[in-house]
Amino acid sequence: MTDNYGQMMGAPQPGAARSVSDGETTAVFTPFDGAQPIQEIDDHTLQVRHGKRHVIWPWIVLGVVAVFAAGLGGGFWFFQSHALPGVTLWGNPVMGQSQSHIAEQIDDAVSNATVSVKYEGRTAKVSLKDLGLSVDSDAIASDVLNAKRGDAWWQQYAFWVKKNVTAAPANTAAADNATLNAKLGVNEVKPVDAKVQLNADGNGFDVIAGQQGEGLDAKPVAQSALASVKSLGNEPAKAVTVSLKSTEPVVTDTIANEAKTTLDNLVKTPVEIKVKDHAIAAIDASALASSMRVDANTNGKLSSQETRNGYVVFDSEKLQQYYENTIKKNLHTGREDREVVVNNDGDELKVIKEGHDGVTVAEGADTHVGQDAIEALAKGNGSVTVEGTVDPMQTKTTKRHVVVDLSDGKVYAYENDQLIKTMNMSAGEGNVRGTGQCTGDLCTPTGDFKIWLKYQSQDMSGNLTLSDGSSSKWDVKDVGFVNYFSKSGCAIHRIVSPMSDAAIGAMNANTSHGCVGIGWDVAEWFYGWCLDGTSVHVQA
Repeated sequence: MTDNYGQMMGAPQPGAARSVSDGETTAVFTPFDGAQPIQEIDDHTLQVRHGKRHVIWPWIVLGVVAVFAAGLGGGFWFFQSHALPGVTLWGNPVMGQSQSHIAEQIDDAVSNATVSVKYEGRTAKVSLKDLGLSVDSDAIASDVLNAKRGDAWWQQYAFWVKKNVTAAPANTAAADNATLNAKLGVNEVKPVDAKVQLNADGNGFDVIAGQQGEGLDAKPVAQSALASVKSLGNEPAKAVTVSLKSTEPVVTDTIANEAKTTLDNLVKTPVEIKVKDHAIAAIDASALASSMRVDANTNGKLSSQETRNGYVVFDSEKLQQYYENTIKKNLHTGREDREVVVNNDGDELKVIKEGHDGVTVAEGADTHVGQDAIEALAKGNGSVTVEGTVDPMQTKTTKRHVVVDLSDGKVYAYENDQLIKTMNMSAGEGNVRGTGQCTGDLCTPTGDFKIWLKYQSQDMSGNLTLSDGSSSKWDVKDVGFVNYFSKSGCAIHRIVSPMSDAAIGAMNANTSHGCVGIGWDVAEWFYGWCLDGTSVHVQA
């Protein structure tokens, strides 16, 4: 029946050949006797032997592996911008949440954290905003997103490796009592915040102490509200009963002194404004004072123009304004060299002219100074670079030193190693004229010294016990133009008796207890010329 049906349907008869074509390849089927293969002709050959099935399980495995790899890749990509497995915030699971979503949850919890506060039968609802507290949700959410990212790669994605972010949402000590007292009808004696202000010299900071007050303490109220925030709003804030007590200011003396330390350190190592590698200005104490405030809540939310270093918050717009109004106005396009007086060791004794660089800032290149500077201030170091050109100032030095020669009885004044003045002198009576040798108790000491103390006029008195047992006393009023060089009390000064330089030379004698006396006609000049710190060499 089958054969008849096959014949009726046009099936090939045994022994007959049949061809099939798809337009490109033609297959010829030859009679099938159970042993012969079906062969594809032209360029493609397909052989299928009788009784053998197609094997498909490797393709299934490959597909599963591909799906698994795609899942891993997708998970890796997903967790680049979402909290990693095993990460919690204040014990709350946040795995797989984006930074913005976490920040929104925190903000919602802050907004809803209202505390029922009781005082002597009165009740009021108090929020964190009422207490003057804010929460930097973005910073906390960033901590959550970065949690575990420093771990080994497999630990980052292992849900059993836990990491709980515990950042404090706000500082309860910074809670302001004013609104709490007002809502509960208490006449508060307000505490006075400690202040940090620029000192009188404009080169550092002073602290003005705060004062305690009396009223209701907001700290326990803040603690209750923040406990609700830490539950991400899952637990309502617990009611709090408050009492009247002495209250601390928000900015205590301790906080103010810590802020002062931060600012003083920034004065010691200031953030510089540079053109290329050349510093043209620095953020000094005045600039810091103009752009800072003290904030007791170190976790509080800042505006986009603010940064924080400890308790000190800097404002970029205020600092930019200071730069424009003060720093930039003192920049000069023409160079002026600095001039100073130094001693033999190179120590600066006097600045004759401060000098300045020649600076040209490119148009519009300094509009970012304030923002860049506060970012460096937040780190405690760094610099701000602007485009421009600099003609650096040079420093011109004038070296001054003095030589006291005990052998010839002269005082020599030198500038840049050139002798500019010679003066006669009377030294200690124990020094021998002509040799300078010390033969007694009352000698002028030899060696290298520096002027360390100066008086335009001084009364001198003393009492020495000499080596032979006798004593030497003196009490002289109004000794003029005194320049101390030895710590034993020896000075170059106007000779006690009214004598000119020439008269001292004619006297040719040493008459002092160890000091060096010079003429009345040269003493005032020498006093003005011989600066504090000038090198003095005394030789025999």
